[in-house]
Amino acid sequence: MHFPHQDVTEAAFNITAALIVVLNRTGHIVRFNAACERLTGHREADVIGQLLWPLVLDESEAQRARETYKAMSPHSPIGPYQNYWMTPHGERRYINWQTTHLFAEDGEIDLLVATGIDVTEERAVQLALKDSEHRFRVLFDQSGEGGVLIDPHDPVVPWRIVECNATFATMNGYAHHELIGQSIDLLHEDDLMAREGPALLEFIRECGDDAKGEGTHVHRDGHVFPVESASRLVVLGGKELVLGIDRDITARKRTETQLKALNERLTFDAHHDALTGLPNRILLTDCLTQELARRKRNDTQLAVMFVDLDDFKRVNDSLGHAAGDALLREVTERVKTTLRPSDTVARVGGDEFVILVPELSSLHHAGRIARRVQEAVMTPIFLAGMTVTVGCSIGITLCPQDGQEAGDLLRQADIAMYEIKKSGKNAVQFFTPSMNEAAQDRLRLESRLRTAIAGGDLTLHYQPQVDVLTGNLVGLEALARWTDQELGTVPPDQFIPVAEDTGLIVALGVWALDEACRQAAEWEVKVPIAVNVSPAQLIREEFPDVVRDTLARYGLPPRLLKLELTERLTIRDPVLAARQLGRLRDLGVRLSLDDFGAGQSVIASLMRLPLHELKLDRMLLANITEDPSSWGMMEALLSLAQSLDLPVVVEGVETSAQLNAMRAMGCGTVQGYLTGRPQHPASVFSLLSAGSPDEPNPS
Repeated sequence: MHFPHQDVTEAAFNITAALIVVLNRTGHIVRFNAACERLTGHREADVIGQLLWPLVLDESEAQRARETYKAMSPHSPIGPYQNYWMTPHGERRYINWQTTHLFAEDGEIDLLVATGIDVTEERAVQLALKDSEHRFRVLFDQSGEGGVLIDPHDPVVPWRIVECNATFATMNGYAHHELIGQSIDLLHEDDLMAREGPALLEFIRECGDDAKGEGTHVHRDGHVFPVESASRLVVLGGKELVLGIDRDITARKRTETQLKALNERLTFDAHHDALTGLPNRILLTDCLTQELARRKRNDTQLAVMFVDLDDFKRVNDSLGHAAGDALLREVTERVKTTLRPSDTVARVGGDEFVILVPELSSLHHAGRIARRVQEAVMTPIFLAGMTVTVGCSIGITLCPQDGQEAGDLLRQADIAMYEIKKSGKNAVQFFTPSMNEAAQDRLRLESRLRTAIAGGDLTLHYQPQVDVLTGNLVGLEALARWTDQELGTVPPDQFIPVAEDTGLIVALGVWALDEACRQAAEWEVKVPIAVNVSPAQLIREEFPDVVRDTLARYGLPPRLLKLELTERLTIRDPVLAARQLGRLRDLGVRLSLDDFGAGQSVIASLMRLPLHELKLDRMLLANITEDPSSWGMMEALLSLAQSLDLPVVVEGVETSAQLNAMRAMGCGTVQGYLTGRPQHPASVFSLLSAGSPDEPNPS
């Protein structure tokens, strides 16, 4: 089949994907092929004879086209050209143009045939690549980390340095030009890359962006420093290179070393006693758990010994805490010398230690070890210029006879030691099941007491204090009493020691103070009510404020409140006692020193403390009518109080003979079952109305 040449040309003009536009000398459209129609949305029939620029170009591109077209001449034709054409949707398409000029007979340009290719996507890739390389160059040069480009394929110089930034050069001690062209092995302690380069390149290729590690560089001055490296493959200029980002981590490694040492120290401190270096309770429990597992595998016996130093508080109070610390360190060293390497000694409290003895042959073996410990501890120690001797009480429990759980064994050894403390000191006691029952009873008592204090289930009874000559009421002492729904009536000599040992005495004392003041205000008493104050209460900085607020709450005059304190605090910390008592005296309350003459009395206490009254211990009356020395002691104490202008209350008067003796000696006030038993609040009102208790029989 034969097609006219003109028809073929026309078909090719419209079939081609290239843009073809024919313009006359003034820039008006002569031809506009199908590709141009598809891109712009304009039909050729509609645009023939129109100026091209406004139809397809934005203003900036149109202005540039007009200027270029205007400058066109036979001697200066338009060469390859690029611009953006607009689609009907406002999208800009980047066109790469080639031009052909057709000349008229007069030699001037008659027509311009422009053939264009839409290279928008290729242009975007080029721009992105150019922008990426620019940004890479900026980041590479200005990075605060050491950047290096390495050619891993150089056949002559293994892993040749192609480029590096200033940070990299400075970090390694070189000038930029001194590194370019060198092998990276210049910075290694050996020919690492020459030896392992291929394997490392494969590693980087497999890891992609995650090829990271740590190593060392050799500085120009010869010192070796740690570096952290991240490597990846990049293609620049068609060549595969390795991009390395290196960071000097000397400071970080130093910090890591310091943190590791600190962590080790903190771990040690968390599991050891700071004073003696012995394991603490946490590590002891772990050691005991391990020993129990080993004992079970080997079918052997294990002893747990609870050691409590006797009279340690006396050393601390008399010689000071520094001497007490020195004593604990010395005891630690002595105990360690009596034990085998397989044994464990731990400090679990102020003066309390626990010893684990595995692979025990018999009960007697445990007893021998305990006695060796006692002998070592009891050897005199020279402290603060004095020779000091302390004993120790050791409670022992055995595994598997007494139990097989760590917590149970520690508790049982503690219970056995506590039994020694109740009956004496400086002894060894093996645990028995009956001790466990007693400890359970004591724990139950503590729990019920805690509930009673919180729930207000205690009451105060009041015992009269009377004039020894007239029998008139001169005061009342508030005494805590407790009847529990489960335990029944619990005597004070049972629950008060528990309160003191557990710290409940503070809450109990606050309750007693509040209740006594409330009751006194309700009764509108004319005589002072005495409330016992424990050392644990008195040492608390806020205690005087508690007393002040309690008096204010009930509107009770301070002179009607008497606080009775034991001499233990005045001996233990006389400075603190004097300060606190001074604050209380400034409130206007009366202060009485209780249990004076009970065996620890220090005459100096009476000289330095702001007291209003002296209360003599009931033990002084025990043999006063039969023993002349007891009589003489009482007379001496009464004479001492008189010389200090301190009124005296003698407690424990239970017989007429004792009362007559007090009258004979000129004692002013007495208290005891003979002159009035502690009474329930309901019975006190009539007593207050009468002004005196039942008149004692002096005969």
